[in-house]
Amino acid sequence: MNAFPPLSKADWIAKVEADLKSASLDALRSTLPGGLKLQPLYTADDARDLRAPGLPGVFPYLRGAAPLGGWTIRQEYDDPRPSVCKKLIAEDLERGVEALYLRLGPRNGCRVLTIDSLDGLLESVHLEKTSIWLDAGSDALAVAAGLLAVAKRRGVSYALLDGCFGFDPVGLIAEEGRLQGGLRARFSELRDLASWCSQNAEGLRAVEVSSEPYHGGGASTVQELAYSIATGIEYLRQLVDGGMGVDSAARQIAFSYSVSGDFFTEIAKLRAARWLWAKVVVAAGAEPNAGAMHIHARTSRFTKAQRDPWVNMLRATAECTAAVLGGARSVATQPFDCAIGPADELAQRVARNTQVVLREEAHLGKVADPAGGSWFVESLTNDLARAAWAELQSIEGGGGIVAALGSGKLIDAVSEVADAREQDLARRKTPIVGVSEFPNLREDAVQREPVSEEEVQASFKASLDALELGAHRDRLLALVKLANDLERPAGALTEACVAAASDGADMYSIATVLQHGQPDFHLEPILQWRQSEIWEELRARSDRARSPLLAFLANLGPTPSHKARSTWTQNLLAAAGIDAKGNAGFSEASSLASAWNESGASLAVIAGSDEDYETMLEPAIAELKTAGCPVVLVAGRPGDRESRLREAGASDFIFVGADVLSVMSRVLDSIGVKP
Repeated sequence: MNAFPPLSKADWIAKVEADLKSASLDALRSTLPGGLKLQPLYTADDARDLRAPGLPGVFPYLRGAAPLGGWTIRQEYDDPRPSVCKKLIAEDLERGVEALYLRLGPRNGCRVLTIDSLDGLLESVHLEKTSIWLDAGSDALAVAAGLLAVAKRRGVSYALLDGCFGFDPVGLIAEEGRLQGGLRARFSELRDLASWCSQNAEGLRAVEVSSEPYHGGGASTVQELAYSIATGIEYLRQLVDGGMGVDSAARQIAFSYSVSGDFFTEIAKLRAARWLWAKVVVAAGAEPNAGAMHIHARTSRFTKAQRDPWVNMLRATAECTAAVLGGARSVATQPFDCAIGPADELAQRVARNTQVVLREEAHLGKVADPAGGSWFVESLTNDLARAAWAELQSIEGGGGIVAALGSGKLIDAVSEVADAREQDLARRKTPIVGVSEFPNLREDAVQREPVSEEEVQASFKASLDALELGAHRDRLLALVKLANDLERPAGALTEACVAAASDGADMYSIATVLQHGQPDFHLEPILQWRQSEIWEELRARSDRARSPLLAFLANLGPTPSHKARSTWTQNLLAAAGIDAKGNAGFSEASSLASAWNESGASLAVIAGSDEDYETMLEPAIAELKTAGCPVVLVAGRPGDRESRLREAGASDFIFVGADVLSVMSRVLDSIGVKP
């Protein structure tokens, strides 16, 4: 006999509504950025009509591209100083890192110019054993040729290489608003490199679809999915139009996603991404196994804070866990000080060991798709996928991702969601621990010495000076001719670039001749930002004041009456960089004037209960204004008394749900703190 008979969803809802008394169940529903609704309760009924998710490693790959759990620890490197990058790579490979993601090139990330410098950078790397993912921006083909030339020099067979060359011209346009050499030429190079990889190195992928431009701009999860899949479709179309089979073309495309702190949403995002891409690839005519999406995930820069950066360790751990549970094939953990400057040794070690601990101690890789079967996760995956599919159809109906970027519609859509995010941050509806909530006014700011641009330029100039200018003129001119030859064989341009690099031509010259005579492509980029920036800017403004800022807390009534609002107020003031002088409370408004004069504060905040406000609030405001207080804030909603209270001298009101960021900015204006 079952002592606990099953209850229906209606039974649970009835119980919740009874406990809520007069409140509505809607109060427990939440909304994701972009408008997708989350229910407070999910049961088997919610998942009953959903498409069967299948098994890990089986089409449609919703539950994972591989049948078994596990992932590759792939850290990312972009310090512009090759000597620093070289040291970091060597240390990490000795201590648990298994694969590399390198932002590098003559104009991007780690500044390498020749294959000698690239070979030196990768001195500790066994190319036949270590997967390498590149991000060289618009110089992708030149840098890919450089890496292939290094492999050739070392006698490493191309067939043993693994990784991705990270060619992502659409992502570059979206993030930077400019593509050197134009889109047409870059697409031609992309097709050539993909054809070469397909013919000569099956472990290498030429193309990357990065969600970072959209994620870093504050886009919604649905937008991030739709725009990344739309970009994948554009690349698939380009490769197929260039003569590749659909199966081969699909296998040349890899995806990278940034993973933020909305834990379950991010797990569902990666699951939905695989489902969407598998559907696209099969619809294009490929075999199902060609639709297995290869995902590299990174912890989000968007969520990282400069203030109290130690909290970033917790953020990164949650994000890394979500990436693993979501089925990413490789993961990179950003150092906790990535928003401040070049990471120190501690930050690098913690970033690396976060994944080592999750694997070796938490054993997250032992199970494939552990979130599978959860009514909530399955429902959320379905909702994200279907909403993204609808957005994707709209993009394709308008001419594709490039047309959407060029028209400005995509930028406007992302900006609308980003503006809503900013409002939630300003109102502290989306709190940031250590920044807008529970800040530590007395913390020592973490400092990182910025990379000296003079040092970078000097190193780069030394490499330039060592070149024999004109030594490879004929080979480079032949490259120009081949790049403009529309009838060249597939992969011939890549082969010629590798030959030029092997012969000693530098990557900057190769990239330059590939772009020669081609106009740059320009459009409005997606503004990149971090969610803590708006509060950090306010705090930095307070730090620039001539002396530490102090507020006088005019607490009304005994401690039990004012404590809740007083504590909330101190928290908010600290987020703005203002200390608050507390007290046990005042029973008479007439006592406030002398206490204010003795405090040495620049402003006052009145905090008390609604009951005490009935009789003491207006006299308290009058006393403080008479005493010369320039700014008097009231903690609590003013209601229908607002006009009267402002006439009495109240400067502004702070309460849960108010745009307190704007209020505190006006306060700094009023007390003479310059922007």
